[in-house]
Amino acid sequence: MISQPFQPTMDIPYYYPCNFPLIHEILQRQGSISSLGLLASSRLYSLTSCSDRGLIKPYFHKLDYEEPMWEVFGEREFDSFEEGKAYIRERLENEGILVVTGTSYCLPYGEDYRNPEYIHKLVKQDSRLHLVDHWLAVYGMDEEQFYVYDPVPSKYMGAVSSTDFQEFWKGNKNISELEIARRKETLRTYGTMEIRAVETLDAAGYRNMLRSALATQAHEFITGRTIWQGNRSYYFGQAVTSQLLQRLHPDAEVDREQEKAISAFLFDMRWSRYFFRDLLEEAAQWLDSPHDQYVAEFGAMIARWEQAHKLLQIARMKRSPEWREQLTDIIEQLAADELRWYEALMTTHQHADRFRQIPSTAENPAPTPSHREVIERIVLDSCDELNRYHNAPIPLEHGLQAPLYGSRGRLDSLELVTLLAVVEQSVEDTFGVGITLAEMAAASMPESPYRTVESLVEYLEAQLKHCPKDDKG
Repeated sequence: MISQPFQPTMDIPYYYPCNFPLIHEILQRQGSISSLGLLASSRLYSLTSCSDRGLIKPYFHKLDYEEPMWEVFGEREFDSFEEGKAYIRERLENEGILVVTGTSYCLPYGEDYRNPEYIHKLVKQDSRLHLVDHWLAVYGMDEEQFYVYDPVPSKYMGAVSSTDFQEFWKGNKNISELEIARRKETLRTYGTMEIRAVETLDAAGYRNMLRSALATQAHEFITGRTIWQGNRSYYFGQAVTSQLLQRLHPDAEVDREQEKAISAFLFDMRWSRYFFRDLLEEAAQWLDSPHDQYVAEFGAMIARWEQAHKLLQIARMKRSPEWREQLTDIIEQLAADELRWYEALMTTHQHADRFRQIPSTAENPAPTPSHREVIERIVLDSCDELNRYHNAPIPLEHGLQAPLYGSRGRLDSLELVTLLAVVEQSVEDTFGVGITLAEMAAASMPESPYRTVESLVEYLEAQLKHCPKDDKG
């Protein structure tokens, strides 16, 4: 049994994850206009983002947006191969195509097939990879084989024996050597995914979605949000470039491993720009001028980022003593030019609706932060403001353990006073109390409250316990 005539997209850029081509095909079958660049941008793969641990990856769910184009529902795992097989047969009769999850380690047409390197690259100590299940679509089956569409990375469409398909469908969860992988996402055995369009897009709807994607991207890049969750922080847009510049700061300690990490950080920043370039090219086809001009300008910007990485590689090989200063100058100019470019794009789409944000309701209220969490946020946000607008060298990738002042700190006395003034103002704005922190005698004490972010938070927490709230009428 094979589904209705099926001629899906096979020429997929190498940087797309395996799920987007499948989602694209399903949305088209549901009568919605779709494109790969817009799908990726709807999940903000086009927006550079990173964690405080230096890992560049999409963090869409750390932001407060609803799913604008598509959503996963009806995720299932079956207890046995036969039970799952019966479900696939039923879905093919009704829908013609079904997304399933498994492991590329067991697909005989791919490079990962029984390849020891597949295991090694995921479990080695310094691996930056996440262990995730592979997605493919089943569009037909009989008693001896399954017909699959698997464009990324294998560009394969055709038959797989029932035995091989079963091994694939068991998933990474059933490969014992992968149990020690450090970074894992949800893994499934005999798993299926149902995809549906949030809204069926006609030509007008698709154009509006393109405009929303461009407006949302420009807004988030320019805003450069930092999101704090517990002791972890996540950076978006131009804040990621600021993180790179912090790692290049002359006072930052850089050994060979840290050089390697900086190189990987700069290298990985390109992927989001590739996705955004695809969105711009789609906009140039569907929307009026000046989007063709934006495509050309952004392409030139990408080339400059790529050249910066090449220069870093050459400087590292030659052990150039001034590579950090040279690269910093290049990145700072790039960052300024990129920001101006985004500001122009934002002006073009200033009247477009951005993606909808998740509302806080009585039934689904936003969690109320604790008193301690509010204080942590004040101090971390103040440090971030000092870094961004006063070029301070606070290493916020260390979270609450980030050093501020003293033997391990990187702030001079003027920078410390500036930081404390920002904290004081934020405390007054948040709690309605005035508090004085700029006491330089305390800064020189062995147990100074200004040693780290955490010691400053603890000092503030203690001080605020003894401060009655101002009566502002």
